[in-house]
Amino acid sequence: MGIVARAAVPADMERMVSLLDQQFVFGKGRRTSLAQCFPATYCAANAGNSFLLEERGELLSCHAGKRFDLVREAARWQGLMIGAVYTRPERRAEGLASRLLEESAENLRQAGIDFAVLWTDQPEFYARLGWHLADKGVLGECENRPSSAESGNKVSRTPAHAGDFAYLERIRRRWCGSLTMRQANDYRQLPPPATAVELLTRGEGAEHATYALVGNDGVMRILYELIGHPDGFPALWAEVCRGYKRILANDDNGSVSHRWLAQNTGLVWREKPLAMWLPLSTKMEIAHVTDWYVPYFDRI
Repeated sequence: MGIVARAAVPADMERMVSLLDQQFVFGKGRRTSLAQCFPATYCAANAGNSFLLEERGELLSCHAGKRFDLVREAARWQGLMIGAVYTRPERRAEGLASRLLEESAENLRQAGIDFAVLWTDQPEFYARLGWHLADKGVLGECENRPSSAESGNKVSRTPAHAGDFAYLERIRRRWCGSLTMRQANDYRQLPPPATAVELLTRGEGAEHATYALVGNDGVMRILYELIGHPDGFPALWAEVCRGYKRILANDDNGSVSHRWLAQNTGLVWREKPLAMWLPLSTKMEIAHVTDWYVPYFDRI
C-alpha cells in the first residue's frame, strides 16, 4: 500500500501529539505538551480537523487543525486554522508536507469551509501552494521597572479559564472589528512560552468594561489582548506591568488598544507578518482578509 492521506481520528491523537511535542515543544527546550497548551485542538473531539499522511501504518506527515468562525461587518465566515505542520526528518524533501496541505485543502473545500489560515516564517513555501500573506498583527516590547506597590486600581484577577465567558464575549462583540468566535473551553489555551494566563477585568457592562488576557513565564509578561473601554486601559496596563521587567504585547495594527498603547507606554512596535490565508469557497476573495486579524491568543 502506498501513502494514504486522510483526516485524523481520535485514535491518532496520542501518536500525533507525541511526534509534534518532540519537534515543537521538547526540541525547543519547553516542557508543556501541546495537548496541555491547546486542549481544544489536541483532543479526541477535534481529531477530524487534523490531517495526516501515513504509509503502512507509519505516520509520515501531519498538521493540527481547528475550525472557527470569523465575523466582520455582520458577515460570518467559516475557517480552519492550521498549526504544527510536521514531516518526519528522514522523509523530508519528498514533497510530503505539500501533498498533505493540498489534500487537506481539498477536504476542506468539500466540507464547505471558506478559508484556511496558518502562521509561518517561511512564506515562500506556502505561497507556492496558493497561500497569500496578509497580516495586521504587531508585536510591542519594552523593559519595565518592576514595582510591588499597591496601585489602588479596582482590577479583578482570575485564571483565564475561570472567567465569565459570556461576559467576555459581550465585550468582544462591542469592541472588536474582526471577531473570532470563542467557546468557553478556548479560554483554557496556554500559548507558549506562557506557563499561566490570567484574566484582568475592570468596570461593568459591555459598554464600559475592559479586560486583558495576560500570560507569563515567570520572568516575562505577555499581553495577548486589551479589549474594552479605553478609560480602563491605564489601570489594566499598570497591573500587566506589576512585578515584571520585560513586557511583550500582541495587537491588531490600528486597533483602539494598539493606538492607546503606542501613545501611553514605552512599548516599541514592529510588524509581525506571519499570517497566510488560503481561500477555499467561491464567496471567499483574498481581498477580504486584508482587514482581518486573528488574535495571538486564538492561534494554534
